Amino acid sequence: MVNIEKVVDEIKNDGKYDAILDVVKKEVGSENPTRREIRNLVDNNPYYIREYKDLNRWGELSSVHVKELKIKGSDFSAVKKAKEQINSNVRYLRNAEEYEVKSKDIVYLAWAGFIALPAIYVIDNIVRLFTDLYTSNESDIYLSFIIVLLLSVWGYIKVKNNHKSQHERYLQTQIDTRELIRVGLENGYFSFEEVYEE
Repeated sequence: MVNIEKVVDEIKNDGKYDAILDVVKKEVGSENPTRREIRNLVDNNPYYIREYKDLNRWGELSSVHVKELKIKGSDFSAVKKAKEQINSNVRYLRNAEEYEVKSKDIVYLAWAGFIALPAIYVIDNIVRLFTDLYTSNESDIYLSFIIVLLLSVWGYIKVKNNHKSQHERYLQTQIDTRELIRVGLENGYFSFEEVYEE
């Protein structure tokens, strides 16, 4: 959901994207690549958009360059409906941008571990300090450890599956929004400038 012209302009002029600009300079063999040269690379190699989006994600900047459209009183029903759907989709796309990329399962597994191990440690310390359960009911203590581990694995599976379904929803919302924008531009519901950030 990026405006390619904005991407090209930011790569050329915004210091946040100097890492991408350095790759462009090497690729075109010039210390001062033209907008046309940058645009050609961006159009023909998905690496540049991926890197642009990754830098924005790490910098907590949005790569959704679609604006929310103003609904005018003179808009007839089809235009109003299209604008409302685009606005709804844009709000979702901006709020759920982290779901654009597939889940890195190892991260969720690490989170599950970071929850399980301290929980087991706390249970162990409380039991050792305040009770004599290790001598009287040792199996109950170990059962509580197993329960914590099972809950952590269950949480990992739930979070992983949620990310997968949100990722699929995010990609489908992008496709739907692009189609709504294409139809709206073709039918003159709004102009390119009204829908895309510059």
